[in-house]
Amino acid sequence: MTDVWSNWSGWVKAWPKALAAPATEEEVAGVLKTAVAPVRVAGRGHSFTPLVESDGTLVTIWGLTGVIDHDETTQTARIKAGTTIRDLGPELFERGLALINQGDIDRQAIAGAVGTGTHGTGGALGSISSAVTGFRLATANGDILNCNANENTDVFDAGRVSFGSLGVMTEITMKCRPVYALEEEGGRMPLDEALAKAEEFRDSNRHFEFFWFPFASDALVKFLRETDEEARPRRRKPDGEMSAGDKTMLRACEVSRHLPFLRGPLQKFLTSASGSRYAGGVSDDGEKKTKVRWSHDAFPSDRNVRFNEMEYAVPAERGPDCIREVGAYMRGCGVNFLFPLEFRYVAADDAWLSPFYQRDSVTISVHQYHKQPYKELFAGVEAIFRRYEGRPHWGKLHTLGEEDFKTLYPRWGDFQQVRRRLDPSGKFLNAHLKRIFGEV
Repeated sequence: MTDVWSNWSGWVKAWPKALAAPATEEEVAGVLKTAVAPVRVAGRGHSFTPLVESDGTLVTIWGLTGVIDHDETTQTARIKAGTTIRDLGPELFERGLALINQGDIDRQAIAGAVGTGTHGTGGALGSISSAVTGFRLATANGDILNCNANENTDVFDAGRVSFGSLGVMTEITMKCRPVYALEEEGGRMPLDEALAKAEEFRDSNRHFEFFWFPFASDALVKFLRETDEEARPRRRKPDGEMSAGDKTMLRACEVSRHLPFLRGPLQKFLTSASGSRYAGGVSDDGEKKTKVRWSHDAFPSDRNVRFNEMEYAVPAERGPDCIREVGAYMRGCGVNFLFPLEFRYVAADDAWLSPFYQRDSVTISVHQYHKQPYKELFAGVEAIFRRYEGRPHWGKLHTLGEEDFKTLYPRWGDFQQVRRRLDPSGKFLNAHLKRIFGEV
């Protein structure tokens, strides 16, 4: 019996019989040939669903790291699957390249981010998975497949978002772009104004998003725009080292946990303390007030207050109405919570199980402090998301099963055919995936 494995929030745990840590593609293939099922793959534990849970074999891909090579002509890079996005940014930068887009957490392994459809924001920008031009996949019997638009095309279409159900990605080829700098600005804005102008902000900025504490009347808007101005280096804090903002949030979570009647005042305080009124990047004295950083430094936020999360992607045009309804429910449900909602735009793509398959979307994220129960809060929110034709993020909490996914994903049946062909014995299916795929 190995030691316990836990995800980042601490709510998902596994006690596998065997733990494998291959450092090469050949070692991955060798492990899969003889591994005790179910075989699950651990990136960096940033999924909130029990995707990695296994009492069989847990495979870590931490030894598969680094950029293998890059092509300046096609602006692509071959990346080992266990490379974290945080480490990938500087490695690409040294080669004159950058990811086209990324989210505000960069601790994930690139394979985990790709496999779950992880994303940033931008009306014309897709998820991280949409930038994948190819990958190598170790299958249940130890075979290695090259998957791209010309080879194993059905596996390529299915596998870009497949959360480890088809095999183990060993390397990924990503479409990149030349290095670029982003200028950040933002501040407080009345929620009604942010929603009324959401499409305008989406179309006039490379990146637009907002956070909203449901008991507050203001949202916290954030814009990132490409710029030719000089980028300033950013000193990243080591993992686990809290910023002043983290410490304030942690204290507020603990106060709210013990004194739930303060959740409303605390949310209003956190909103007012998080920034001045948005004035188009200009301070009260008329001076421009923005930050300019290289893209890999501009995207991430150092989040060290742990939480559990649910996120659904709804049709883009329905996003504003949906978040209003979610906020109203949360204010009135009587369940204690403190974290804000997050609102982001993501462009449509063509990966069969992408939450953004053939649909421009708004994603709405709901968080709950990791020391507090989440099921009652999330159940009420999920019911709203489902009325809005929402598709859940594969790495974030949901209760849907195969009958739901048959309706939500037009290529669900095609995906199932590919999965059963590559893994006929269900070697990669734990209890969570059996429920998702109707194999119980």
